[in-house]
Amino acid sequence: MNLLGKCSRWLFLGCYCCFQATIAHGQAADTGQAAEDQQIQTYQRDYFNQYNPQTAWDIIDRLPGFTMDTGEEDLRGFGATAGNVLIDGERPSTKTGGIEDALNRLPANLIERVEVIRGVAGNSEAAGQAVVANLIRIPQATSASWESQVEQADDNTVYSSAELTWAAPLAGWETSTKANVFWERWPLSGPRYTRDAAGDVLIGQFENRPSTLQEAFLSSEFRRSLGVGELGLTGRWGRSEFLPNTERLGYDGRLADLSEIPDERFSIDLDSKFNEAELGIDWSRPIAENWDWKLLSLTSGQNWTQVQLVGTERPIGITSSASNFTRRREQLESVLRNTVTYEGERSLVPEFGFELTYNNVDNLLSLSSQDSDGNVSIISLPGADTTVEERRAEAFFNLIWSIDDRFSLETGAAFETSEIQVSGDASNEQSFFFAKPYVNLIMDYSEGLQFRAGVRRRIGQLSFSEFAASAQADADRLLAGNPAIRPDQVVRASFITDYRRESGLAVNVELFHEWRDDVLEQVVLPSGIPGTGNAGEAEVSGITSSITLPLRSFIPGGLLEIEAEVLDSSFTDPITGRNRVVSGLNTPNIFIDFRQDLLSRRISWGVSYLAETENTFFFADEETFSRDGDQWRVYVETTRFAGIRTRFTLRNIGARSLFQVRRFFRPTRADEFTGTEIIDRERGMFMTLTLSGQF
Repeated sequence: MNLLGKCSRWLFLGCYCCFQATIAHGQAADTGQAAEDQQIQTYQRDYFNQYNPQTAWDIIDRLPGFTMDTGEEDLRGFGATAGNVLIDGERPSTKTGGIEDALNRLPANLIERVEVIRGVAGNSEAAGQAVVANLIRIPQATSASWESQVEQADDNTVYSSAELTWAAPLAGWETSTKANVFWERWPLSGPRYTRDAAGDVLIGQFENRPSTLQEAFLSSEFRRSLGVGELGLTGRWGRSEFLPNTERLGYDGRLADLSEIPDERFSIDLDSKFNEAELGIDWSRPIAENWDWKLLSLTSGQNWTQVQLVGTERPIGITSSASNFTRRREQLESVLRNTVTYEGERSLVPEFGFELTYNNVDNLLSLSSQDSDGNVSIISLPGADTTVEERRAEAFFNLIWSIDDRFSLETGAAFETSEIQVSGDASNEQSFFFAKPYVNLIMDYSEGLQFRAGVRRRIGQLSFSEFAASAQADADRLLAGNPAIRPDQVVRASFITDYRRESGLAVNVELFHEWRDDVLEQVVLPSGIPGTGNAGEAEVSGITSSITLPLRSFIPGGLLEIEAEVLDSSFTDPITGRNRVVSGLNTPNIFIDFRQDLLSRRISWGVSYLAETENTFFFADEETFSRDGDQWRVYVETTRFAGIRTRFTLRNIGARSLFQVRRFFRPTRADEFTGTEIIDRERGMFMTLTLSGQF
């Protein structure tokens, strides 16, 4: 039996045990949850007090049996990227920060209740989602929250971060704002070595790669009634800088031994800077009895610069070669979305609208190398200087049919026409038309138990950086741009079981199968240089589950949460002609979290486990297997000191292994095997002290 089959058995067994635990548990103490009907369950704000939430994000994080979906950024259009969290029944008018930024912008005291909507989301704000969380705010309320954090990495570096959120009525506007400053350092070190095809060591290295991430962002929302409608403004501005510095000490023909003098020193000084700004405007109003109209305008811009300075000293102190890799990208996206929705009471609820999108991306890559004599050479790659423009128009409709008290049907479709133009040192023009239908049948089998079966066609959003050439110095990898790539298409069939009890037990299990076409993989382009291309068809199947199991009957204040995803895939490799997995799928993804809240003592503690994951990535001339080791985290928190939530956390307990095997072939994977590179690095433990509160 394959991995997916084995894990499926264990997941179903776990769900069965949860059902049995519920039967044994009976009608537990009230949790503050009241079932309003078969499709909506309400959690009052008091239910979350035991967790001392500071922001709306903390509330969602503790919603029983709920796994937040922030939306799939690799899908086309604003509507297609909707997640499963709404605020006052609406999706936040933002894309770059997403729902995470919107939730962290709202202090927890601003939330009145959370509605868990099962089966039918109600409109395209979260259409197609099995379970949706809708946060209802207290109108015209004033609240603020703050958080300060100090962390020590395993190399004894100490750094800090801070965040402030506040919400208040201002001159007729309801406003919320978040400002955060973040700094973190990740030490990473370990041996790596290269062997030839016969297994003999060519060079052994010891790598030290500390990385620093610094960022500062400010985001705001302003909302008010205006005439017969409501006007909303959102904005987000910020800067991020990622600075990994790599040093490798090399030893010819042997494994690295730091007690010996190395034969060479290899270094990479990388400086990656990212600036981002976004402005959203939405306007909604009733236009007829039970009909609402919403207009959204969203514009965002990003500016990204990456400079890699690479040098080799052989022997130490004598520069034998040097390279400079500079990459710049500027991106502008504008979206205009118009939606008309029926909000009345009837069995058929329609919605329709259109969306217009414009994307413009400028990419520039310059590469140069210098030998020991100072001679400079320019490295040319196809697609190093490109501009990509996309114009897209989409019309859509959604329809919800309440067939009877037990059955509902959710269906709809979007019809898209688009044009992509590539200019520069690579050029191309393509036009597309896609139909994206979906249908979901929902059955309320009994109180708390719901089934959902559906089929949906999705179109992927192209990464415009893949139209352009790229260079990765730490992997010695150069890729050409491809001006002719097309969006990938996916048809996904799924069956979902969702079970919830007033005791707080919640189980959500999904089985799915995907048929993928125009899969994007690494291929040899017509230029003879590797790059991203459409590589054929693939199938992906999987099972995901989310389980919340109250343990009050056995452990006072105890709660166990489990999230798991296991994937399997099949794809015919266009280079070798053999069947293999789809490139880059991480599996299994298993997260287990135990928490105990001792309310009388105002203390909580918990332990979490993130299981080891594996993936294989296939390049044209390389096969890379990665295994990220498991992670353990322990924390304890209290509000005994002036009501401030004080949390001490240990994460990466026992360190986390990051293991990788690269297998090389020349000229492609269909040809001669030439050797391997083994990378066995480790990231150590972090200690964090976090103070937070509300006022």
